[in-house]
Amino acid sequence: MRHPREAPPAGERPAAAPADPHPPRTRTRTILYILIGVLGVFVILLVTGTIPRLLSNRALDGAAEQARNTPPQVFVIHAQPAAEAGLTIAATTQAIADAIIYARVSGYLSKRYVDIGERVKAGQLLAEIQSPELDQQLSQAQANLQQARKQLDLQQANLVLARATMDRYKGADQDGAVAKLTVDQAVAGYGTAQASVAAAQATIQSNEANVRQYEALTAFERVLAPFDGTITQRNVDVGALITAGSPTNNTSAAPTSVSGAATGLFEVSQLDTLRVFVNVPQAFAPNVKVGLPAQVKVRGQLTHPSSAKVARTANALDPGTRTLLTEVDIPNASHALVPGMFVYVDFQIPPAGTRWRVPATALIFDTQGTRVVIVAPDNKLHFQPVVVGRDFGDTIDIQAGLNGSETLVKQPTVSLQEGEVVTPRESQNAAS
Repeated sequence: MRHPREAPPAGERPAAAPADPHPPRTRTRTILYILIGVLGVFVILLVTGTIPRLLSNRALDGAAEQARNTPPQVFVIHAQPAAEAGLTIAATTQAIADAIIYARVSGYLSKRYVDIGERVKAGQLLAEIQSPELDQQLSQAQANLQQARKQLDLQQANLVLARATMDRYKGADQDGAVAKLTVDQAVAGYGTAQASVAAAQATIQSNEANVRQYEALTAFERVLAPFDGTITQRNVDVGALITAGSPTNNTSAAPTSVSGAATGLFEVSQLDTLRVFVNVPQAFAPNVKVGLPAQVKVRGQLTHPSSAKVARTANALDPGTRTLLTEVDIPNASHALVPGMFVYVDFQIPPAGTRWRVPATALIFDTQGTRVVIVAPDNKLHFQPVVVGRDFGDTIDIQAGLNGSETLVKQPTVSLQEGEVVTPRESQNAAS
């Protein structure tokens, strides 16, 4: 083996060194091209990303400057006069006249002539009560009256005798044929007879009063209708024990619904006219007058209202509720309505005082109270305090604070400031 540094043998040619495929100059040039390409791409990306952003920022700055210099636009509306509003109040119908018939005498119900639902006339016989004790008391009073009258006859006879005796003794006294004492006794006897007659007459008057009393009581054995109407309750049956002035148990209802509450023998209701009592709020009370038309709608039959009118009012507010008690009468000749119905009473009545109606969105409710934003003629904003009235949901009545000529911001935002200049635009739907 030959050492590398040894010279080759004589006659052998030295081996040629292998050629370098990448000369140093060519490699440097390639690297330079690559760096230039990367730098170009970076510059392109920088230009394409930075320039639009600069342009956008410049546009935003311009828009912001323009916004600062341009007054904001607001939609405006005008307050409308508050028209008559429908005031609806719930109520319960009542008969125009209603009477519960109680017994005035004690006894047993012997006859009953009517039942629930029947129409009766004034004075019609409803039932009869058998009261033997009361009948005997009447008979006793009549007997006492007869005895007193006979006693009066006796006393009047004694009076005649006493007068004749007195006259005879007075005549004898003029002739001196009788003692003075005898004459005085005759005069005293005549006076006693007169007093006895007067006492007998007083006894007769007392007994006549007793007879009239018992006759009046026995008349209550016949239970009569007080007025024309309909029997709405019948609480007794034949044979029931009746106590004068005391209520009876309700037997006209089904056993499963008997509440045990006590009531009278009958209840008579006059149904040709019904009435309801409603409590009108203070804001509407000054405009509630006798004769004011109303409509009564029965729950479940709202499409068939009945005409009615205000019959009377209390002319004073309840200090607890600040409402006016009002009676509304409902003609009911057909008896389509009955007492006890739940109804709605509708009035077409404006609130008392001046009112303006604005959309609910136009009001601001905050710690400074209730306000609206007014656009002045010079387009400056002013926050005006107002007093609100009735709330209809989408609109609200204004009681005070507006005169009706103002231009109001329809939907004020928190960014609006007092005295700020704006550009008003009329709302296309001012009512909402």
